Amino acid sequence: LSRDARRSLVNLTSPQPFSMTLAPPAPQHSLSIKPVILTFLLLSSIKWLLIPTYRSTDFDVHRNWLAITHNLPLSEWYFDDVNGTTVHTLDSPPLFAFFEAFLSNNWMTASLLDSGRLDERCLRLLPDSDNDPSEACVKFHRATVILSDAVLFVGAYLATRSMSTLGETGCGRAPFFTFLLIVTNPGLLMLDHVHFQYNGMLLGVLLLSVAFMIRGASPSSSQRVENDGSMRDEGKQRHWEILGAATFASLLAMKHLYLVLAPLYFFYLLRRHCFVVAGSSGGRNDSQPVITFSWSRLLALATVTLVCFVGPFVPFLMQSDPVGQMQQIMKRLFPFGRGLVHDYWAANIWALYLFSGRVATFMIRKAPAHIRVLAEQIIPFPEPQPSFVALLLLLGLWPGGIDMAWKVGRWSLTKPLCNAGKFFVHAVVFCSLSGFMLGYHVHEKAIMTAIIPLTLLATNTRHTARLYIRTCLFGLIGLLPLLFRPDELLFKVVLYVAWMSGAIYGLEQIHHDRDGAGRTVLTKIDLISCVILSCVVIFMEVIHPIFMPGRLEFLPLMATSVLCSIGLAWCWSESCSQMIYGSVKVAWR
Repeated sequence: LSRDARRSLVNLTSPQPFSMTLAPPAPQHSLSIKPVILTFLLLSSIKWLLIPTYRSTDFDVHRNWLAITHNLPLSEWYFDDVNGTTVHTLDSPPLFAFFEAFLSNNWMTASLLDSGRLDERCLRLLPDSDNDPSEACVKFHRATVILSDAVLFVGAYLATRSMSTLGETGCGRAPFFTFLLIVTNPGLLMLDHVHFQYNGMLLGVLLLSVAFMIRGASPSSSQRVENDGSMRDEGKQRHWEILGAATFASLLAMKHLYLVLAPLYFFYLLRRHCFVVAGSSGGRNDSQPVITFSWSRLLALATVTLVCFVGPFVPFLMQSDPVGQMQQIMKRLFPFGRGLVHDYWAANIWALYLFSGRVATFMIRKAPAHIRVLAEQIIPFPEPQPSFVALLLLLGLWPGGIDMAWKVGRWSLTKPLCNAGKFFVHAVVFCSLSGFMLGYHVHEKAIMTAIIPLTLLATNTRHTARLYIRTCLFGLIGLLPLLFRPDELLFKVVLYVAWMSGAIYGLEQIHHDRDGAGRTVLTKIDLISCVILSCVVIFMEVIHPIFMPGRLEFLPLMATSVLCSIGLAWCWSESCSQMIYGSVKVAWR
């Protein structure tokens, strides 16, 4: 044998020293910043072309919020309704109100007003009967949404990169493809850049928080495996968890839609962050880790979280009537008088409940008289009260947001095989779906809170890819009725079909390369679902407007909501299963 061959043989047969330090896994795929910037510029150009398209009354809502924060003192922000002439009152938490104040009072806006490029009427308090904006005003508002999407790109970039630190083969695979699925999602294009909202920015903040939480749970050189198998942490990665909690607290101060994720953050961080492994008990072979509670970590975590969440409320508490200010803010944030559902039913459990009530009411008309007398005591179905809905929502959040969050927080300290970061992403998806399916007066846009984090898991396994495709398939089609004008029909259908086709093709290629098999993502039931949804879209957009004009106007919306709610209930159940058995079961081995 040659000298090099003998040296290689010796290296292979010689015993190697065992290292008790978990080194961070070398990422097999990386995402550089240059394609991210190019993608942002390209998509921003496309979004600019959408400026003349349809805009909903949400545009008037945000225009009025700019006017409120531009013309009125802070003490009147949550009280003003332009003398009762507008319904577009401020109903977002204080931090988002300060964001609107920044947009209406910065030096760039002042420069546009002084130069005449932006008319003063755009930032004037106007009644609903006379609030038509100018073309310059529309461009200004659209531009703020386009620029705010930079937060989405930063969040998607960091979250996608953080997935490669979890130490599993599938996590972080094809990062640029995952990044593209997030930033090109047709739901965000339709909601933000046609319908008009700021969902991309808010979801970007959520992705930032998730990225920090993943970093805090990923194996690194700051963690060691002790002789008893427990995890000892040197403290460096705990800063990531504090940063993730602070980011989420700021998100709550911007949009209370994300309140459904609060139990997950609370119980997960309380068990994982505030407990430390102090040592072991017993001998070397049967030693058990000793876990103690750290009051200093709880104090640090609570201080940072409260400052980020309560801080935006402080200026309102410093007004002459702080109690009245808080009562008015709570009244605006939680308007239970609007009813259980929105005018267009979101595709959740309550859509099925109301549909069942309609069917029961119709059928009881054909029943004999004595049966009608008995049935009229419960038909039509009573509307659930907010307290009952809140209790049901809490039960829906229990599996992932409370029970498993607490258990995984403990297992991550005692079992090195527990992938806490992967569980956390699964739990965010599950809790978001729970809030969408069970929440009170849920809007259809809330499904994006589950779809965007779920994108991070799409390339992991065939099962997560199927869950992602199914959730997008049913969730995004529920957004199509928001663009109801014939002018946007071709745009929304082509956008939905093209993006879904690209997502399916890309995931098929990723998992085909891994498994060496044929089709691995779409199953027969998925193909059947595609056919059924296609028939619903054709009926909603072609058959009903042409052959049934002016009759049963609510039928297309009801059919879409009911069908999508059945599909999303299926995805909700599958999400719970994958959260428990896909990311946690490894801790039981």
